[in-house]
Amino acid sequence: MAVNPDGARNMAEGGMVDGIGNAFFGELFFSEGVPSQNNFDTYHMIRMKEAPKEIEVYFVENKIDPTGLGEPTFPPIFAALANALYRATGRRYTKQPFNDFSPDLIG
Repeated sequence: MAVNPDGARNMAEGGMVDGIGNAFFGELFFSEGVPSQNNFDTYHMIRMKEAPKEIEVYFVENKIDPTGLGEPTFPPIFAALANALYRATGRRYTKQPFNDFSPDLIG
């Protein structure tokens, strides 16, 4: 049961966009145990122009008491994106980040 459907939808969409960004750009390099990227000018986070223009979210109606939504949309987006890239390109993406893709496949 979604107590606040709009808020729940926003959280689900945000988790998916964050997952897409991590799948494409989530790469961190270390030098002697210290991250080389220490600010957002050197660590690529997904930008609005790189995010999907539309995301469909559906909630199944049930009688289960509500709990926290948290980030349940974040983990499965990596596999879903890998499968979508496979369908679009015929190539299996098995290592993240998926940064050797065609930018035309986003959005």
